[in-house]
Amino acid sequence: MKRKIGSILIVLLSIVDIVVLVGLFQTLPASAPRGIIYSFDFLVVGLIVFSFCRRIKESKQRSGFLFKNWYEIPGMIPIVVFALAAQGSDISDGFITVGIMLRLLAIIYVLKLSHSLEEKSKMLGGHVLMQVFIIFFLTLIITTFLFYSAEHKAAHSRITTMGDALWWTIQTTSTATFGPNPATEVGRIVGVIIMFVGIGVTSSFISALAAALTKTRINGTSNNENDPEQILKIRLASGEIAKEVFLDLKRLISS
Repeated sequence: MKRKIGSILIVLLSIVDIVVLVGLFQTLPASAPRGIIYSFDFLVVGLIVFSFCRRIKESKQRSGFLFKNWYEIPGMIPIVVFALAAQGSDISDGFITVGIMLRLLAIIYVLKLSHSLEEKSKMLGGHVLMQVFIIFFLTLIITTFLFYSAEHKAAHSRITTMGDALWWTIQTTSTATFGPNPATEVGRIVGVIIMFVGIGVTSSFISALAAALTKTRINGTSNNENDPEQILKIRLASGEIAKEVFLDLKRLISS
């Protein structure tokens, strides 16, 4: 129970950290206040790393644990690393956005703290569906950054911020609609990659979800056929047994 509370506390601190980074990072000066944010972020990362190492130690199969939870590792990179990488660059907001989006991966394990959510995730494909979603998310982050890097300086480009690039990428990968045409050759190449990857990952996600739902339905039907109470209801409906007999047998089953 204490460990579960500790994990929830880490998640709450991570959410606060992300909100602070999103809301204040671009407006604070580069001196002391930003250093405070770096320090708080480093503290949160330390807690996430500690929790991750503890779960590895408690796991019976450490290699299997790493295989299932590899996506948490990129989310443990402190934001100061992205800030240093952005120094001297004209796309500093792109680096910071990547760091913030990756941080979301480090706290996905909160879903596993709830038994009901865990059971529902198993019904919807569990590990396979999660891996497909993570691949889609990482692809979204990488291609958005590359697209922004290529387009933000072009004279006639309408992609002027990392937010514009993210919105364009989401539109394109979801095939819901298509944003403005890329203004550079590199932007067009990245756009083609986004289109093909988006179609492939989206179709894989839908296929995995459909397969999981079909399997769940088959298992549920099979279980109902072997349920004594369900059998009694069928026989009552067909007139094979009287209602009084049905109620007596139901009491025996329940007792």
